Amino acid sequence: MEPIKIAILEDHSVVTEGILSILKSNTNFSVIGDFKTCKELKEFLQTNKVDFLLLDIDLPDASGIETLRHVKENYKSTKVAMFTLHSGLIYVDDAMKSGADGYVLKSDPISNLPRVIESIVSGEKFISEGISNVSLPFSTFQIQILNLLIQGHSQNEVAERINKSRKTVEYHLNQMRTKFECKNNNELVAKYQKEVQK
Repeated sequence: MEPIKIAILEDHSVVTEGILSILKSNTNFSVIGDFKTCKELKEFLQTNKVDFLLLDIDLPDASGIETLRHVKENYKSTKVAMFTLHSGLIYVDDAMKSGADGYVLKSDPISNLPRVIESIVSGEKFISEGISNVSLPFSTFQIQILNLLIQGHSQNEVAERINKSRKTVEYHLNQMRTKFECKNNNELVAKYQKEVQK
């Protein structure tokens, strides 16, 4: 049987080295590329077939979720597992709805990775056991607004980034403040971050 062709998109070299040390000693796997940016990966995928992609969510040049969607739209046979520190259920929901085949926490023992990869490539879905059970009552769109606020954007800038009016942004923020019983956006952001980290 041909080895599983694997690509890794992870911007921390130490993490990548740990993954490579586990996978390279296994004859079932062939790591054909490891990348630090989404741009490098996209260029590679144009000319190389990848069976399995291990994909970080937090990347220097793009969102891991956007990269996941791009891969799933253009390379349907490639299995993708998100590889991240984010254990909040909202992140998992977003990833799985966007087409992820697996969700692996960086805090999991790295020695589990070969078994996880083989199960995903054989058609199973995988979600780490350490996922938080906190489910936030917000839509993906509302989470996007919150994440932009966390990054330091003003409401006007948020509206620009998501191609909506400031009024629409304010409407959704108001809905979220009501649900979380917050007086202002600072309180809302603080409470949201606290919930996500549970």
